[in-house]
Amino acid sequence: MSYAGRSVLVVGMGRSGRAAGALLAREGARVTAYDRNPERLENLGFAATPVSTPEPPDFDAFDAVVASPGIPLPAHPRLVPEIDLAFPHLRAPVVAVTGTNGKSTTTTLIAEMLTRAGLSCTAGGNIGTALCTLVDRDLDWIVAELSSFQIEHARRFAPRVAVLLNLAPDHLDRHGSVEAYAAAKGRLAELVPADGVLVANLDDAWAAAAAATSPREVFPFSALRVLEQGASVAGNSLVVRRGGSTRLEISIDALAPSCRMLIENALAASAAAVVAGAKPDAIAAVLRDFKGLPHRVEHVCTRRGVEYVNDSKATNPAAAVVALRAQRAPVWLLAGGLNKGLDFAPLAHAAAGTRGAFVFGQAAADLAAALAGVTDVVRTETLEQAVREAAARAQPGDVVLLAPACASFDQFTSFEDRGARFAGYARALPC
Repeated sequence: MSYAGRSVLVVGMGRSGRAAGALLAREGARVTAYDRNPERLENLGFAATPVSTPEPPDFDAFDAVVASPGIPLPAHPRLVPEIDLAFPHLRAPVVAVTGTNGKSTTTTLIAEMLTRAGLSCTAGGNIGTALCTLVDRDLDWIVAELSSFQIEHARRFAPRVAVLLNLAPDHLDRHGSVEAYAAAKGRLAELVPADGVLVANLDDAWAAAAAATSPREVFPFSALRVLEQGASVAGNSLVVRRGGSTRLEISIDALAPSCRMLIENALAASAAAVVAGAKPDAIAAVLRDFKGLPHRVEHVCTRRGVEYVNDSKATNPAAAVVALRAQRAPVWLLAGGLNKGLDFAPLAHAAAGTRGAFVFGQAAADLAAALAGVTDVVRTETLEQAVREAAARAQPGDVVLLAPACASFDQFTSFEDRGARFAGYARALPC
């Protein structure tokens, strides 16, 4: 579809909205830029009619509507997701990654593997760079992290490789139910073209079901069973087999600590990289060298023999459970923030046997109720207080783990802000 001369409304002037508006203006569209915050309509960098009202203009008054992913909007015939707008202009095939947890780590691993293999590649989407910013770039591959918000209304986006990681309850405050959330995520498998490949986690019921019903080539991965086709753990090795031959084999002991702790991400990335044509030695090199991403099971410091670990990105209970299970020492759990309508029972099950939990923020009462009887619980007003209280109780050899299981927006501007504050509080403790 050409947007030249057409009237297009862009809802939300965040990163993706501005990128979409710039692309539309370049294509000759008559752009109306909407945002409730008038300050975000300043210095747009492209020709547009700015509108700032409590509610967006009537969609029916425009030929198309492009919405930023973070703005919840109902399905509408004129609604065009940013990834659909960008896709016809992308010169490179796309590896698209979705799932509740591990998207950013897997996306980064794949991009590093392809780059190490000598392929020109960049990461984008939910990880930081809007796809509309990557149009007309001469690349071998684009690796896109995609959220349910970006996928749910997509129709034209067609990734050459789609990666399904896992599904756990999240964003129910927007989607309304786990079923609706699963359907939104599952759109990615439906968008794979006839010549595409679906990389799916056989250890996850949602991803496995999508693989079982997909008409496309499926290249699976599993940490729990040995696969003759796909990526799996065989004995003490990570192995990728494709087309009857072993494409990659590397000892688990040789993996970087971040890859050993997050083995499913390492398997998914290795599988996708093999499908995309990366050389085995390049994949293995990344698996050995990968330092991990900030705020994701990240070692911060050691104070008086106690290790402080930052997993601020654990914004739902399932992610916090992964962080807890990755620890090999007695844990003091720090959890809290803004609950997204999620059940904390899985976190309570995983927290059994921890030294104790310090809960803070808007969800403190709900967390305390869920963890009561499972571990000792202390309610604090702030994260800073929780760090001090944990430091006072922890013994040498213990781990103080920030795995909030909640969004950050009650007391912080982002999960990055929350993680950085935690790191600062920990580093300020006496040595």
